[in-house]
Parts: sequence; structure tokens; C-alpha cells
Amino acid sequence: MSEDTHVSAETYDTWFELLADEPRRRLLFELADRSPSEGAVSVPDDIAGPEEDIDALSLHLRHVHLPKLADSNVIDWNRDAGTVSCGPAYDRVRPLLRSVRSLDDICGPER
Repeated sequence: MSEDTHVSAETYDTWFELLADEPRRRLLFELADRSPSEGAVSVPDDIAGPEEDIDALSLHLRHVHLPKLADSNVIDWNRDAGTVSCGPAYDRVRPLLRSVRSLDDICGPER
């Protein structure tokens, strides 16, 4: 592995922490599934489950999950529009997302 592609243990820890919560994973997977022409993800509408309390999810996203993802530069969060797009660090975490998704395919969803 070259110097340019080396990932520190601290970076891996951050990525695993980001993926440790289901709403954050759903958001990151939703971003992975979109093409650039589809635009940003609308939160919480694009990631809410069918029986999920939208108001509670929205509150939790705004105060916990979106700031954590934005601070890690994995997403760009437009607070005014309520949308999220891939941040500068998203492409670095994308291979880990693919691995997690492939585990989902093998083991089945956690619900």
C-alpha cells in the first residue's frame, strides 16, 4: 500500500463508529445507491422506514447523526434545504460500505 492510500487506525475507528448506527448506515447506503445526476438525499424522507416516526428520526438526525457525518467530511449537509450529498471523504469510506453491504447480502438484514 502506498503512502497516498494508507489508512490510519484512527481513521478506521472513525469509519466503524460512523457505521455503527443504523440511520447513519441507511443514509450512507442511500448516497451509495444514487448517481450524481439524481442529486442529494432528502433527510429524513429518503431514509425513513415505513413504520418509523419521521419526527423522531428527523430530530435525531439533525442533532446527532448528520453533525457526526458532516464533521467527518463524509457528507455535505445543507441544513436549510434538509439535504445531504457525498462529502470530500465519502469516496474513501465507499469500499467499507460495499463490504458492509455484502455482509448484509450474506447474513440478511438486521431487522
